[in-house]
Amino acid sequence: MSRFGQMYREMYKAYQAKHYQQVVEIGELTARTMPIAAQDAFYFHEMMTSCMFLLGRAEEACWHLQRALQPENLPEKVEKCWPFCSDALVWLHFFPELSDEQVFVSHCLYGRLFNHIPRYQHRRERHKQHSKIRIGYISLDFYEHIVTNFAIQLYSAYDKERFEVHLYSIGNVHNEVTDWLGAMVDGWHDFKGKTAEAVAAQIYADEIDILVDLAGHTHKGHTLQVMAYKPAPVQISGIGYFNTTGLKEVDYYLTDGYCDPPGNEALFTEQLVRLPHSHFCFTPSEDVLNCKKKWGLHKPRVFGSFSNFFKLNDYTLKLWLRIIRSVPGSSLLLKNVRPDLDEIDKMGERMLALGYRQEEFELRPGSKVYLDEYNDMDIALDPYPYPGGGTTCEAIYMGVPVVTRYGTRHGSRFGYSLLCNMGVEELAAANEEDYVKIAVNLANSPELLRELHANLREIMQNSHVMDGANYVAEVQQAYADIYLAWLREEKE
Repeated sequence: MSRFGQMYREMYKAYQAKHYQQVVEIGELTARTMPIAAQDAFYFHEMMTSCMFLLGRAEEACWHLQRALQPENLPEKVEKCWPFCSDALVWLHFFPELSDEQVFVSHCLYGRLFNHIPRYQHRRERHKQHSKIRIGYISLDFYEHIVTNFAIQLYSAYDKERFEVHLYSIGNVHNEVTDWLGAMVDGWHDFKGKTAEAVAAQIYADEIDILVDLAGHTHKGHTLQVMAYKPAPVQISGIGYFNTTGLKEVDYYLTDGYCDPPGNEALFTEQLVRLPHSHFCFTPSEDVLNCKKKWGLHKPRVFGSFSNFFKLNDYTLKLWLRIIRSVPGSSLLLKNVRPDLDEIDKMGERMLALGYRQEEFELRPGSKVYLDEYNDMDIALDPYPYPGGGTTCEAIYMGVPVVTRYGTRHGSRFGYSLLCNMGVEELAAANEEDYVKIAVNLANSPELLRELHANLREIMQNSHVMDGANYVAEVQQAYADIYLAWLREEKE
């Protein structure tokens, strides 16, 4: 075994034991003391990327990610890189220190990983004969998932005279909700266990006119691996992922003017399609509809967040500490999305190390039934730079005002978009100081808090965020416009 091989084996052993700092120390020693051959570089930088992210060292993680994806460092079987790269691109969104440019460049590198695969070519004559525009949605989440809450109107309320809708499932979960969704549309296709190439071949054979990705780089990018074959002439992303895909085969990205103001075109490889209002449409789950509000103003105030703990970087936690220290006696309620008690212990240790006192926070593990727990807080706080989407909608539907801070790129602004489309943009802040000020002033305004808790659900129900009929009409118009534009293009 080579000297590098010995060092890498030590790194791997430490990684398996979750000794991430040890991995980094061995890796840094390796990089300083020996050359790393091209055939080894990807695997070295892959492990360093993962450990740097887990240690919160985002700048270094991004550097190693970009080194891993350089053409000269890619392994011969480049498809081995696909899942790692998608996972890493999702992680980029958890750290405020990374610039828009760093995140964009990293996404662009993803597209290079598919240079070797064939793309389908599309003849316009083949598609012009369709009496309806054929829409395909591809996802791993056709069950009781937050993406379903944001997309179900597109399956259930589309114009059946103008459109034909197909669902392409490539996930492992299939239950009664899956069957319910499949019965809504013209075509249900279950591709569990099939390769991306096989799924793409079927979509092409079905002559889908517009293929819509509902996952992006989540779930290790499996939907994008299908999109890379270009099985439909027009391909769109935007509902299930919060940034550019980096794939040139994805033509459009669905958004709105709040998430992507003029100038954000520079952060996408796709062409932006801005809907007139919200590019989100929230349909509450049956659990939400059956949940009864039993909230009473807490004295002292309770702030809270039910966001994924991965979103709670040190910057966010320090900012929240400023807020609760500015409201004497107040506390912070955090509930994770996973039931893992080890994550609860680690979060508690982090918060104490950042200066929290034990009585200033309460941590709860994730649970399937949790909506009633929104009654245990007065104000929800959005993390930054990766805000809540489903959690924001659930909180507001339960009557809890959500204070969000937004940045410049799409992924930091969908909380802002939701609030603006509900007409409560006063809860959104463009900078740190305003974020703290809004949260503190709201906590010190008991009558306003009572009014919001009493009326937010109705405000939301009457807003663009829950106007399913108008939302579907706007999306369908966008589909028709971009599809007709493709039909009218000069033949290649």
